[in-house]
Amino acid sequence: MGYYSDVGLCLTKNCMGQLKAALAEAEKNNPDNFAAIKMLIGGEPSKIDESTRAVVFLWKGEKWYDEFAEVAFVEAFMNSLPSEDFLFIRIGEDYDDIESRGSFCGKPFGMYVERKIAFT
Repeated sequence: MGYYSDVGLCLTKNCMGQLKAALAEAEKNNPDNFAAIKMLIGGEPSKIDESTRAVVFLWKGEKWYDEFAEVAFVEAFMNSLPSEDFLFIRIGEDYDDIESRGSFCGKPFGMYVERKIAFT
């Protein structure tokens, strides 16, 4: 069991370069946890904007706990970034459990939280 979250992370082109460097450092300095880190954020982004080279990573149903090495890596990585170069949104299972960090917004992705009432 556990508590699951949906998570989105937008990064500017500059941050993707920093991510690659941070991943290389993690592989060298944290080899025991690198496989988990690489599985979470070491692969291809969910979407890449061809004109700006900004990216977005999306994870559905993720156990987003700081004690997991891969989550701690992402959290530490975000702490090293200027706010305007990333946007992080985590939506937990509880209706009011929403976390947002960073201020990268607008083009190309315009990532945001949407809650709505729907019926059929």
